[in-house]
Amino acid sequence: MLRAWIVCALAAITLASGSLSVIPPAKVSAQVASPSVAGIELLQVLGDGVVGDPESALSLSDPEKLARWQTGEWRYRITSGARRGETEVESLAPIGVTARGETWKRTIGRESTLHLREVTGGSLVLPSQITHPYRGLVYFDPPLSYLISGLTPGESRMFDGRMDVYSLNNPAVKWYSGRIRATTVYAGVYRVTTPAGVFRAILIKTEYQIDILAVVSVRDTLYTFYAEGIGKVAEAEHRRIAAMGLFSSDTRIGKVLVSYTSVSPPTRIESP
Repeated sequence: MLRAWIVCALAAITLASGSLSVIPPAKVSAQVASPSVAGIELLQVLGDGVVGDPESALSLSDPEKLARWQTGEWRYRITSGARRGETEVESLAPIGVTARGETWKRTIGRESTLHLREVTGGSLVLPSQITHPYRGLVYFDPPLSYLISGLTPGESRMFDGRMDVYSLNNPAVKWYSGRIRATTVYAGVYRVTTPAGVFRAILIKTEYQIDILAVVSVRDTLYTFYAEGIGKVAEAEHRRIAAMGLFSSDTRIGKVLVSYTSVSPPTRIESP
């Protein structure tokens, strides 16, 4: 029984760290000043000098451009936590249309594979994902928001839905169901320095609440930086898991972009 609780909790965590709520930049003309992020303690897991000064922020559109939604591979250095110093690879590739209409897969290291599709208006959603270490197959109803089009600086969006976790080895076997709520905020634009270069990056803050049978509770706060035409360039995460007093964890993880390969040359801002 305990193993099944862990499967559900880890499915939720992998989801939060590997996928959600990439919000794209902008065709709209209005600009606003980004707030300072100096007081956000969690960003310290990225290392000194990674997050720089705020810059003007535009309203957001065109998620595929922001996330560089093309076949490619991105390598990240883990900056904190038990895997500090390791390299994690994320890849993106098209797939044949599935029964749920998914047309892309994003693979996050050895942890998970996300299956996605585009919806009207240009946003991307996540109907399902695989959590590899625990052989779990997770379905979201409705499909979970992944790339959201149309936010303005400071605007937030909320997703509220259901998640069902099945055995990957035998998809007819359902382990558990749970509720997931995600609140995503477009938190501004900042200069971000990584081993791959210096970028003008949009900051997305997402907070997740995942509850499974009133037994497992996951709370996750994620700060993700995206550079237009490149994708994710840095990420800081704080995960909290509790299960009826049987186990709990409190983890902070950071990662920064080391290198990327994709179909066409990305835009990069070099240090002066």
